[in-house]
Amino acid sequence: MNIAICDDDKQSCGILHVMLKEYASRNNIPDLRVSIFVDGNDLLDDIQDGECFDICILDILMPAVSGIDLGVKLRDSGYNGIIIYLTSSKDYALDSYKVKAFNYILKPIVPESLYSTLDEAVASVSVKADRNVIVKTKDGNLRITANNILYVELCKRILIYHLADGSTVESIYIRVPFAEAVKELLEDKHFGQFGAGNVINISQVTMIGNEEITFKDSISAFFSKKICNEIRSAWMEQ
Repeated sequence: MNIAICDDDKQSCGILHVMLKEYASRNNIPDLRVSIFVDGNDLLDDIQDGECFDICILDILMPAVSGIDLGVKLRDSGYNGIIIYLTSSKDYALDSYKVKAFNYILKPIVPESLYSTLDEAVASVSVKADRNVIVKTKDGNLRITANNILYVELCKRILIYHLADGSTVESIYIRVPFAEAVKELLEDKHFGQFGAGNVINISQVTMIGNEEITFKDSISAFFSKKICNEIRSAWMEQ
């Protein structure tokens, strides 16, 4: 699990880092990785370059770019992970809803308050990561983690699943309408159907051109201008 801390106060970053390590130790999360940023623009650049953070903990009051403005920029860039705000005043609670913030924590941080919020955030991340779909292939049923699917295309009544590692999985010949065949994916808010035979994982999109979509890890796919425009609209709304 990857967590980003963004706070211009280095001492606060250090204290929060210690709390996160303590939380990981208590809850048996050995793979917790914490990255610290004192400038919001650096965090934004890293995410736009493809760095993946499950949770971003942002201080609201920062000089270069405020936590609220940073959150808006992160959402606009396609980041759909969890955002938790740190603030010294409840006055910013309403502003945090602009970026669909998961929660906000008052400073000075009380460990119990942080840990209870993390309990809910980690559970949410785990549910997203564990969601699977079953694909019927000619070699048998294959379980695929939904978050590893970039997009699915219909080709001659066969579903082709394009995965985050660059590989593909082909289903057997389907005898039901495309929308029904991918119904399980479409129940996930991160997926959308575009055109008659494409399902896109919007959360994995990093850039949209006129006829090209770029996913994380610089994997690209070509679609019509009409479909790219539809994907762009959905992407901007997430």
